[in-house]
Amino acid sequence: MNQNDIQFVLCQNAAELAAAAALIDQRDDNAHPLDHQSFAQSRAVILAKTLEGEIVGCAAIKAGSGPVGELGYLVVSPLYRRRGIAQGLTLKRIEVAKAQGIALLFATIREENNASRVNLLKAGFHFWRNYLSIRGTGNTVGWYYLALQESVDIDGIMQSLVGDRLPAP
Repeated sequence: MNQNDIQFVLCQNAAELAAAAALIDQRDDNAHPLDHQSFAQSRAVILAKTLEGEIVGCAAIKAGSGPVGELGYLVVSPLYRRRGIAQGLTLKRIEVAKAQGIALLFATIREENNASRVNLLKAGFHFWRNYLSIRGTGNTVGWYYLALQESVDIDGIMQSLVGDRLPAP
């Protein structure tokens, strides 16, 4: 099976949303349990489905409104990793964000999560800065952005999102 055997589609109903949430709940790096209510309020949930309809991956543009969107909740079933599915999910989220009129996408990635960092950079995202996690874990979190429209005040928007977080040493 290759990426051509996978369809990247918008989540269409509650049953698909529940299946996507279950996939996230089963992830092997689940440092923070899924907040199901926040997930259900996502602006868009993208599914990676086999030709038979099995959901093998998902990712979202998190809840919110306005010109800035946050990427999150990306997970691919262990049996389907290393096949370009995460990249396909990210590219579909960019396509959906543009259609929604979002001007800037951003994502935060834990320093040790090299696969997610590479995925974003391949999709055209840029590294902005590292900050310490606000959860008090001492983890370093990288902030990444992708401008989807011209004349976006990247530094102004990113600084407003970061707020009073401390830069990583």
